[in-house]
Amino acid sequence: TVLRHLRRRLLPALVALRAWATAACPATLTAGVDVNRDGTGRVTAGVGLDDEAVKEVGDLATALRLDDVRAAGWQVEPPRKEGDGLTWLRASKPFTEPEQVPAILAELNGPGGPFRDFTVTRTKSLTRSKVTFTGTVDLAAGLTGLADPELTAALGDVDLGLDPDGLRARFGDRLKFQASVGLPGDMTTDAPAREGGRALWAPELGQTVLLEASSSSFRLDPRLLVTAGAALLLALVLLAVLVRRRRAG
Repeated sequence: TVLRHLRRRLLPALVALRAWATAACPATLTAGVDVNRDGTGRVTAGVGLDDEAVKEVGDLATALRLDDVRAAGWQVEPPRKEGDGLTWLRASKPFTEPEQVPAILAELNGPGGPFRDFTVTRTKSLTRSKVTFTGTVDLAAGLTGLADPELTAALGDVDLGLDPDGLRARFGDRLKFQASVGLPGDMTTDAPAREGGRALWAPELGQTVLLEASSSSFRLDPRLLVTAGAALLLALVLLAVLVRRRRAG
């Protein structure tokens, strides 16, 4: 019943709540944004579970009904054990314009989830392109925002224990969160860590963390090429005229 009402809420809540229903095993929830030089990119999400949690949940590929997720345009990777020892289920959704990021994040997070207000803006000059990312990870109320009214009505008086005290009682310090962003060019950020050129934040339960990053990269505006080409063509024409006049003289 819980899964039936949660399947429209994307990956983090789906997988984590299924694991929590059976065992208090370590879990890591991630959300991030990657932006390319042309302004396209992807919103990403993932949940990593240890071996004990995987045993409790069963085959992740079949335990969760993710047809709605795929129908919404998310690309879901098969579960895979990675170098950190966790089995990860990851999903991503592409965007063609930075303005699409907030709407895609809302599909992942819902209106009250912990990953909020992720925005990407891109400004261009003749020779430079600047990309700015801002966002918030709000864990002051734990994960209570993931339990929407439909789920609450379905569960009745059942308490999922998604507030910080409930999560600490169940997991201690074994529940991890991570937000990340990758931007083109030289990036400046307030993130406490970086990995593979990406900025990483690891907020803790009870915290509200603001995320900021920006980058600048060289970009040659096509209008500049057209202008330069036209100027070169004009110069050649003038040169030809001068040569002909000199010869005629």
